[in-house]
Amino acid sequence: MSVEASISIETACCKKLDGEKMEEKTKGEGSSSGRPPEARRPPFLAVTLVRSATNADSSIGVEELCNRIYKGVLLKDKKQKYKQKFWVDDRFEKNCFLLLARKLSITWIDDKQYWKWINEAEECFNGKEDLLAAKLKEVCWLKISGTFRTIKLSPKTTYEVAFMVKMSENSSGWHAPVNLNLSLPDGTVLGRIENLDEKQKEWKPIHVGTFVTTPKNVGKISFSLSETGGHWKSGLIVKGVVLRPKD
Repeated sequence: MSVEASISIETACCKKLDGEKMEEKTKGEGSSSGRPPEARRPPFLAVTLVRSATNADSSIGVEELCNRIYKGVLLKDKKQKYKQKFWVDDRFEKNCFLLLARKLSITWIDDKQYWKWINEAEECFNGKEDLLAAKLKEVCWLKISGTFRTIKLSPKTTYEVAFMVKMSENSSGWHAPVNLNLSLPDGTVLGRIENLDEKQKEWKPIHVGTFVTTPKNVGKISFSLSETGGHWKSGLIVKGVVLRPKD
């Protein structure tokens, strides 16, 4: 698809969204994003990514294309396996990514004595999709890490990096805090600790750090969650790592 065609589709998508929001306004309903209709502008990258991920040709209408952009699509790797979810935040019109557990580096993940893969539902444009999450059986050395290239993110934006986790019914051994680290292309290294709650049975973001997508931070970031104190722990379920805008 040509650049001119992509721009045309993006413009039409924006006009469609603007029209829907204006109609809501005339009915006395506020915008869900709290922004005026004329401010709705999905990023250019969103149009090309969503079209490619969902094999959306010219027969796909503008309304459906916009639905996919804002509700999210799954992205495959070279082996045709789902490793990421992409969507646009409808408040800020910024790119968002969820790096699924299969895209992360997890110590002992291939040893069934310590970890197992389970299905967990994730909401996307076409409904809920069953995706693989990593469930910890029991380890004494826990380390989960990953990387991401910031060129895919929206520029001049503050982004949060967070692990999406919850606990299973038989979780135990989380009396020591986990270590969280984020390394940026400009050389900045951020670190913090957090205690995980064994009673946390719903998905919760575990904040790693924030950074701004300036020219100095164009490149690869790396992040990790670890607890290597030597005691045994179990029950942690990892969906992935989310990168989402804060402004």
